[in-house]
Amino acid sequence: MKIISYWSKSVALCALISSTSVSFVVPATAVGNHPGDDTIPSSQPASVESQAEWQLAQTLAGECRAAKQRIFVYSQRSEGSQTLGTVDLDGEVTLADSGSGGWIAISAPFTGYVQANNLKPCKKTERPAPSPSPTPTPSPSKPTPTTPPATSSGGDCRKVKFPEGLVIRQNPNSGAVVGRLMVGNTVRLANPRRSEKDSEGRTWVQISSPKAGWISSGFPEGNLGPEISCQ
Repeated sequence: MKIISYWSKSVALCALISSTSVSFVVPATAVGNHPGDDTIPSSQPASVESQAEWQLAQTLAGECRAAKQRIFVYSQRSEGSQTLGTVDLDGEVTLADSGSGGWIAISAPFTGYVQANNLKPCKKTERPAPSPSPTPTPSPSKPTPTTPPATSSGGDCRKVKFPEGLVIRQNPNSGAVVGRLMVGNTVRLANPRRSEKDSEGRTWVQISSPKAGWISSGFPEGNLGPEISCQ
């Protein structure tokens, strides 16, 4: 009987020790579980570097850069893509993004991509001080008649009809490419009107906008629509 009594007391003591150990373990698992103690809200930048890159992307768009040499403008970020035109040495372009893979997008003088290492900061030009306003002179008592401006019978503008678009050259036929026009774009004819025909029978007409230069109207026509009034 004494052996059974000792055995019962031993079992009870072990149960008491086990329950005491559990009571200490349970509250320890709840420490530090308050939400937000060790987390970063998703609205905050993941790092200082990523925040700096985001700010850089915002500041580059719209900035001016100049060409270190005569460079090509491509339709994609690859030299294997279509060539849209060229920018001469010291020619200025307007950035459209922060660049990627050594290439950067531009929005002017026309939209495309150039290699970033071929660009340099634009030269800062000082604005001349405004000259003082001249003293107004009294107008004559009798108004001077004005001559109304001369108007053309047709219009000063034409639309590009050629499906593949046209290039704008500095000179007729073999001049350097200074821009590109897409089908449906409107051009303003130069004033006074100028046109030339090359040895192949192609007619070239001079334009003043969207960029001054020469474009081919066809053999002798067909690339451009009829003359319309400029808006």
